[in-house]
Amino acid sequence: MTALARTIYRARKQATEWWGLIVVVAFAYLLAMGQFSAKRLWSGDLLVLTGLVIYAATLIRALGRELGPVGALAGRGQDGGLRRRLGSGRVVELGQELELGLLLITGVYILIVATGGLASFLYPLVYALVSFLLIVNKRRWIAGVWLAATALLELMVGFATVRAGASGVWPAVAMHLTYLGFFAAGNLMILTSLAKRLRGQHEHSITSELARIRQEARDFRLIASQLPLASRAARSREDEELRMAQGAVHHIHEQLFFTIDLLGVSLDLNTAALLWIQRDEERKVAGERKDSRKTPTLVIKEMATSSEMARDNPVIEAPGVLAAVLRDPKAMRLKALGGRRVPPYYQGPEPVSDLCVVPMVEGKVVRGFLCADRVDDRPFTDQEQDTLEKAAAQCMRIIEQERAFAAVERGKYEQEQFYRASELLNQALTLEDVYAKTFAALSAMAPYELAVITRHDPGAGRSQHEVLAVRHAAQDRDPESWDKDEQHWAELAQGLEGKRFCDGVCLVSMAVKNRHHMPANGEYNDSAVAVFDKATALTRARSVLVLPLVRGEQVLGTITVASSRPKAYPPAAREMLRVISHQVGVSLQNARMYQSMEERATTDGLTGLTNHRAFQERLEQLHALAERTGQKFSLILTDIDHFKSVNDTYGHPVGDAVLRRVAAIFTRRARKVDIVARYGGEEFVLVLPDTDAEGAAVFANRLREEIAAQTISSEHGSFSVTLSLGVAEYPRDATKRHELIELADQALYYCKEHGRNRVTKVSELP
Repeated sequence: MTALARTIYRARKQATEWWGLIVVVAFAYLLAMGQFSAKRLWSGDLLVLTGLVIYAATLIRALGRELGPVGALAGRGQDGGLRRRLGSGRVVELGQELELGLLLITGVYILIVATGGLASFLYPLVYALVSFLLIVNKRRWIAGVWLAATALLELMVGFATVRAGASGVWPAVAMHLTYLGFFAAGNLMILTSLAKRLRGQHEHSITSELARIRQEARDFRLIASQLPLASRAARSREDEELRMAQGAVHHIHEQLFFTIDLLGVSLDLNTAALLWIQRDEERKVAGERKDSRKTPTLVIKEMATSSEMARDNPVIEAPGVLAAVLRDPKAMRLKALGGRRVPPYYQGPEPVSDLCVVPMVEGKVVRGFLCADRVDDRPFTDQEQDTLEKAAAQCMRIIEQERAFAAVERGKYEQEQFYRASELLNQALTLEDVYAKTFAALSAMAPYELAVITRHDPGAGRSQHEVLAVRHAAQDRDPESWDKDEQHWAELAQGLEGKRFCDGVCLVSMAVKNRHHMPANGEYNDSAVAVFDKATALTRARSVLVLPLVRGEQVLGTITVASSRPKAYPPAAREMLRVISHQVGVSLQNARMYQSMEERATTDGLTGLTNHRAFQERLEQLHALAERTGQKFSLILTDIDHFKSVNDTYGHPVGDAVLRRVAAIFTRRARKVDIVARYGGEEFVLVLPDTDAEGAAVFANRLREEIAAQTISSEHGSFSVTLSLGVAEYPRDATKRHELIELADQALYYCKEHGRNRVTKVSELP
């Protein structure tokens, strides 16, 4: 009975596989016998219409199989799981390619017959199809079969036309065959050779790339750990995880297959299969309730078999004979099955006589089963069962070793990223550098959609928080490529830029007060809990971590990272981020000290304006730019009239107040591109880019009038001051810097000699 069932199953399977060729042969016969003619088609003959429906369904099936996604084949590759010692997959693949071409050729000739036979206006379709098929074929002999089938169908159509009583048929057939020969020869000599060469190059490049990836997966664990940190290319966390996963998966599959294949040979097995239990939580759909009564799904991870009946699809929904071991995971031996109870890793009848199944246990959890079967009525002995149990334990050790290695590599990667981050932060001098390198360090160690750096100002009253820098994950990409989630985070980041908020019931305030990261577990399950303030809601965040930036006894601010993924910040990541936050605090303090020193070196301490040295540097840069571009600029040199008498009459503190008042007015009235500096004593200098002398004189008069309108109070009474201003223009008045300053100084002293409280241009000097 089993042999009969196998024969029927094999016949049904082969009929399914070769159905297209059967349809082609049937239609060729109908065309030759004249059963399929234009008259019968257009008259609605039931037999012809039924045949057309069958043909159309077969062609659609073949096209769907060719154009659809590549299915799981029984003999799939290195890491695919199911590997056979024998198999007919390649023959089936060639047969499917041959079938599709023959169906297309037959379809064209059906159209030819339906539209007038040998005199049809659709004959160019035959030549076009032959050209197309001769280009896309994968084997030269298949192209020969297609060409021979075309010629045979041409002869059959001619034969059917002769049987219908037509004359002058064979010359037309000969002409068509001649054209077919010319088209075929042209394509074979030119297009087919070119297509074959390009396809060969493409196949070679793919093969080389796959070989490189496999070799890299093997070498990654051996080479990467031995390289010094400085010589390794920087990779993102996702790239590093992918590389480790590639190496681990490839190594696991190689070792597992080697183990079960060796087991199959040593125990003379028909099939040895490793089945893995897929837990409900691994394939649970969001919102779906867990059903405790549902049988777990089994997945074929590796298989070494001599059978042609092994499953193509590795997912086993119905456990069949293995249901007992799923309920009670103990070793099971079955004998004298006689092919009546077939293990579920077969898709058809298989004369299995003996079966042995042993569980694969990790701790107290059953992860899968190692199955072995025979077809020659040889029951498994206790010794063979013990061998299978040892093999199952060895398979689990292989997986556990790879898991341990991955954990070590992940920890090493995190340590390397911490070292890199510390090195980068130590090199940062400016606040902008600290912000940029902090975000880079965070992205390498922990995923985030949003990262925010805030400053904490205790103040005299209620504490204030200010957002110093914001970054979102898609910031470096083109905004047009953002999806809705990325657009949401970008808008949130934009709304946070420069934001100020008071101390309150929010995670940032709690992290500052407690000097500890918040939330404690990094989970953000309630979006009603404010992170910054009530107005800023992180509705799409599932993980949030706010880390205080501590420097000694002072809390400088916080770093906040938010992710849409739950459990994005496990304990190891939180600890690494906590250490990095301390390093960021030190770097921020250093950057602020550097900024303060730089400001003191370039800023006048009394007025807050650019000092004389920094003014000369900026003027040199502007002068060099003007020389290259031909741009003009004006220089205004000014001082306060009778300033010495102000100091003598009202005292130096009042004189200092006058200098600060004048400097404040200059700063307020000047543009951002203008240079405003204290030149020395009571003298000031202003440089106005892209401004001629006339425009500068107008601006100088406005300053003079505003200064004169100021009333300055002191213990000795109120008073006012006036300005004298000299204006020089580059390049009209001078082309060298020192000459320009000297001419402006001459114009200033001309004002002093002619009544003060006035503006004089160099062009007005006598």
